[in-house]
Amino acid sequence: MRLSKNKIEHLSDRILKMIQEHPSIHIISNNDLVTRGIDSAIFENMREEDEIDEEVDGIMRQNIHEIKAEEMDVGSLRNKIKREMCRKHGFVL
Repeated sequence: MRLSKNKIEHLSDRILKMIQEHPSIHIISNNDLVTRGIDSAIFENMREEDEIDEEVDGIMRQNIHEIKAEEMDVGSLRNKIKREMCRKHGFVL
């Protein structure tokens, strides 16, 4: 899922607010620093998903003739391969 910078910042602000409202969590540093950490985590997650997508695309390209010959559902096959690659990488969608 692609997110704009503004959407990520909005999500970070909402996550920070949820953290602040949690009775067991007390932020002892600057809120801006926490928000930047959340932003960074979201960007890193998106980068890792992009890498997995590239890997899946490579597998699909390598096997395109077999996929076409077997008349496989490309979308379904791509999703299955992506789920498997995510599992191997320890990545949760």
